[in-house]
Amino acid sequence: MNRLRTLTNITEQNEHSDQSEKDVIKNDSIESNNSDISNQDSSEDIDKIKKQSESYFKQLQYLQADFENYRKQVSKEFENQSKFGNSQIIQYLIEIYEDLKRIIDNLNSDDSSLQAIKLITKNIESMFKEQSVEIIHSVGTAFDPNLHEALEYTENSETEDNIILSEIQSGYKIHGQVLRPSKVNVCKNNSNKNGDNANE
Repeated sequence: MNRLRTLTNITEQNEHSDQSEKDVIKNDSIESNNSDISNQDSSEDIDKIKKQSESYFKQLQYLQADFENYRKQVSKEFENQSKFGNSQIIQYLIEIYEDLKRIIDNLNSDDSSLQAIKLITKNIESMFKEQSVEIIHSVGTAFDPNLHEALEYTENSETEDNIILSEIQSGYKIHGQVLRPSKVNVCKNNSNKNGDNANE
């Protein structure tokens, strides 16, 4: 009887041991699965964060490029404003300057006001120089529609065709750009054209 009990206890212990081993294996398997799932989730999170970082970096690059373009545009507008913002005032001064020049041409050399007017014109010329304003010298040059406005045409066989014979009104530039075109009288030489037609 005792022997039977002993065998029964041994059997129960073995079964219990087997069950414990199964439980350990099962727990290890569960932990392993949980670890795999955790690693998979962690990998997915890293990929997601990486993609978000790349997206943010691209957006930052676009914003930086937009800001740089905006900065250049503002800088250019500011530069143009500083250069050409006073163009209307300069044009008004040009009219005054030309009126004073005409007065000087019509005054007698012994007129008491002549020197004062000359001094004023000199001051205006100095200001023009400071503001990069220059006269367009046209007489003797070829007509250029970007610089000149033809008001008259004169036939002249002794001068090349399309050469400016005289200025009716002076033109001006500011910082290299035309502020007012020169109004000019342009030569028309038909002799060369007639000669070319005769040769043909």
